[in-house]
Amino acid sequence: MQLGCSCIMLIIVVILLTMMSQKYRVDYMWAQHFKTFYRLHDLATNWLQARQICEAEGTTLLVPDHLEEIENLKLLFSNMKAHYTGVFIGLHDQFSNGNFINLKGEPIQGTILELLWGEGRPDRANGSEHCVIMTREGLFDDKPCDAIYPFVCKIKLEQIKFNEECNNYDIGYTPEDNGKCYKFHEEPLTWHDAYLVCRSEEGNLAIINSAEEASLITKFLAEHLHSDASDPNILLVGFSDLMFPYQYRTIEGQTLDEAGYASWSPENNKVEEPEHKHCGAISRTGFLLVVDCNQPAMFICQKIINPINGYELHTDKVR
Repeated sequence: MQLGCSCIMLIIVVILLTMMSQKYRVDYMWAQHFKTFYRLHDLATNWLQARQICEAEGTTLLVPDHLEEIENLKLLFSNMKAHYTGVFIGLHDQFSNGNFINLKGEPIQGTILELLWGEGRPDRANGSEHCVIMTREGLFDDKPCDAIYPFVCKIKLEQIKFNEECNNYDIGYTPEDNGKCYKFHEEPLTWHDAYLVCRSEEGNLAIINSAEEASLITKFLAEHLHSDASDPNILLVGFSDLMFPYQYRTIEGQTLDEAGYASWSPENNKVEEPEHKHCGAISRTGFLLVVDCNQPAMFICQKIINPINGYELHTDKVR
């Protein structure tokens, strides 16, 4: 009897360990056979933004490893809207016309991927087709990089790292004593793209709630004095007047006073700002500024630290 109980306990432990090993973001699907998670993004976009979103989610734009994987991905594609013929994948020839490579810069010439072109492809129509989609049939077709398609992000089980301090799967976030984790992005993006990246990381553009937090955030700028950003003295943060002119609200709908910090730069006359300046930033001196939403700048994302509640075993499977 005691031996039987020990065996049951061992089985339970094995099952629990297996469940934990298959844990990732709940918007990804687990493929047991390939030990891989996938996400079909049905909200179509261009190739560059597709790559950017996958990277923000801690994954990569899909590059199939073998034919069997492609066959199984066809099931995932069945969830795609009918009018789309394929999905963007992580292949391109933007560096050298006709020489297609993956996102690591490795050529596909001489690999199984080279055999997967559709009939007459790549055709390099008008000399403008430098990115690649995979059709519903599992074949490759070259398309303009600014075309609009759904896309698939992918991550293998052994690549996943859990950030225990910040309760997410992005080790770029670091905790602070105010109950938030932050991730500083040195590569400049527009305000809109910065917002999208933070959301893709399951965070938000930082919302400043106090003078102490403003001082904390400006320390990130102090650590990057020699940035290549067009304006290395600002960080994009989470407020704007995009909804109502000159009514500055956080991305969660609060006024700046309600959020807890509304200290404007003495040189910043909001009413006289040019029409194209609608998005929020903080200066190296800790004052708020309004900047051009389309001017790339460094930015900072935040995640409020909560008990584990957003990461569950995902049982939907590709196979």
